[in-house]
Amino acid sequence: MNLAGSYGLPTADVTREFYFNVGGPHGFMRWGIYIFMFISIFYLIYTVISKVLIWRQGKPELRTDYPEKRILAVIKYVILQAKILREKFAGIMHASIFFGFIVLFIVTLIIVVQEDFTGLFFHYHFLHGNFYLIWSLFGDLFGLIVLIGLGMAIYRRYKAKPTRLDTKGIDTFALVILTFIIVTGFCNEAMRIALTDFPPFEVWSPVGYVLALPFSLINAEVLKSMHYINWWLHMLGAFSAIGLLATDKLGHVIISTLNVYYGNIKNEDAQTKYLVPVISPAEFETAESFGVGNVEQFTWKQLMDGDACTRCGRCQDNCPAYLTEKPLSPKKMINDVKANMDERIPQLRLAEDPSTLETTPLIDGAVQSDEFWSCTNCAACMEACPVNIEHVPKMIDMRRYKVLMEGDMAGELQTTFQNMESNFNPYGFAFATRGDWLPADLGVKTLAEDAEVDYVYFVGCAASYDKRNQKVATALLKILKQAGYKVGILGAEEACCGDAAMRGGNEYLFHSLATTNLELFKAYGVKKVITTCPHGYNMLKKEYRSFAQVGVGSDGEKLSYDIEVYHHTEVIAELVKNGKIKLKEALAEKITYHDSCFLGRYNEIYAEPRDVIKAIPGTEYVEMSRNHKTSFCCGAGGARMFIEEHLGTRINQFRTKDAQSSGASKICTACPFCMTMLTDGATELDIQNLETYDLAELVYNSMEK
Repeated sequence: MNLAGSYGLPTADVTREFYFNVGGPHGFMRWGIYIFMFISIFYLIYTVISKVLIWRQGKPELRTDYPEKRILAVIKYVILQAKILREKFAGIMHASIFFGFIVLFIVTLIIVVQEDFTGLFFHYHFLHGNFYLIWSLFGDLFGLIVLIGLGMAIYRRYKAKPTRLDTKGIDTFALVILTFIIVTGFCNEAMRIALTDFPPFEVWSPVGYVLALPFSLINAEVLKSMHYINWWLHMLGAFSAIGLLATDKLGHVIISTLNVYYGNIKNEDAQTKYLVPVISPAEFETAESFGVGNVEQFTWKQLMDGDACTRCGRCQDNCPAYLTEKPLSPKKMINDVKANMDERIPQLRLAEDPSTLETTPLIDGAVQSDEFWSCTNCAACMEACPVNIEHVPKMIDMRRYKVLMEGDMAGELQTTFQNMESNFNPYGFAFATRGDWLPADLGVKTLAEDAEVDYVYFVGCAASYDKRNQKVATALLKILKQAGYKVGILGAEEACCGDAAMRGGNEYLFHSLATTNLELFKAYGVKKVITTCPHGYNMLKKEYRSFAQVGVGSDGEKLSYDIEVYHHTEVIAELVKNGKIKLKEALAEKITYHDSCFLGRYNEIYAEPRDVIKAIPGTEYVEMSRNHKTSFCCGAGGARMFIEEHLGTRINQFRTKDAQSSGASKICTACPFCMTMLTDGATELDIQNLETYDLAELVYNSMEK
């Protein structure tokens, strides 16, 4: 189809002068453009290299493996904006600006290719006819899209003013310069159309064509001068924007892309998601310091995180600590680490003796201890971050320094660690009584008595010693028995999985507990393990596998890992699906489900428990406002189960109110910590008509016996 022919012109005649009224692509004008361009690009490169030199002062870390997966991550999170688009208004706003400028860059690049390459050296011009018309239309439409996006950004930042945004001067400058580029670009187009007497094919530049109408009322000579000045102002604005890419505002276009590419690619797989980097036993023998006490002890990638942060505040909006008035803001923490990095590392590079530097300390200076101790390790911040910043490992690294190097921790946590060292559980009960809860009529034996079983039930500390969670363990064993499975337990030989030790900063204690359990699994030939605790599930399934790659046993030999680990929600869902258990008794209840952080975000088990609840006759399933990936923590993760909550509102009460607002009469959980916290929350708030049950209890009470 000859679109150009519609105007009574040969196809080749439908085009325009691309350097209209500015002297053509010759002499000073061209050299002026080149000079401005090279200055801007040089400044950008210089600034990025300066940042790279700072990052390189961090500890080494391998982040170059699996390049194909890293490219896919960039496509997913940068190009397709996967996380940004989860929020409707902010997503549309950002996508309009991002994709709009990409198209405008391509539109401009096409001019450069023709005017500064093919036309200059080969006298070949391709911007005419149909191609020119479509090119013009795209330029106008996407310029308008960018302008709408910028308008949304201005409204959001200066009118709506969400609390998570902290507007700085650079934010205002960035919006002004970007808006200036688009407006002056449209004005250039409009004035040119007016000065060339409205060629009919210029309707393919609809925005410029409409704007040209008022410009046509201005005297031609005056309009030429206005166009000339505006053209150069537009160019200066464009090159200023290139330089602005080196600042912390627009720089995220480059650095955030790098941050995504060099992100922890294991987080893209539920089997390895949010693994905590372990300290190898060899490091305990040779290292002079553990954890992070000074900013340069972070890895280079952890330092890059600071410069990649866009200050969007999504991490903060999803942080249970922040939302319950704790001193922790993940956004603030990341930016405080960055500020400390920018202060200390340039001096460190020049200093002969680092100990003589008079810089702000990282811990209890840039970052307060109450901040990282407030973290529940729920990973909501990491799940929400559009540029894949890794907040939780930093919290754990600073905890490690406080615990392993300074012996500084909450008194309750110190007691917890002592209990785990002496009795292999955080509560302090005698380890010999760990299996005493087991009802004799179930016929379940310890592996010491009979190791030939279908599954080993790793009971965990809560179900072993807490009477409420013992009921959950009993219900699960009854379900498995009716399904025809032979199940065994470890009894008094079982040790704590070590979750609270690792996430509480006591890596050495975690090593000891993990080694004990792995050697026990090997001794009994354990192949399949079921847990009712998501913390234990995550540890046994992922952290133990990672630890086994570097750990050594009591005999000095390398540890091995050859087990399959299942959470009881997975097993029960499969039993219901296959008809091995029948759900008959109706529960005429309205039930909501609380996603445990370590079952949901860490392991992406969302559908299984919901499918089971919906399969129970008579139940009406309702969701809380925060669910699945955005589920709100109960407050017990990150060793916080064993540390008293002195600051702000109790997190468990916050979450219990979510459940109450759903209209449910029962909360279904799949975690002993969540069970305790939500039960306590209802009691503390005096909510009479809201009970908490584990999925195993609901199923056992409803199944055909």
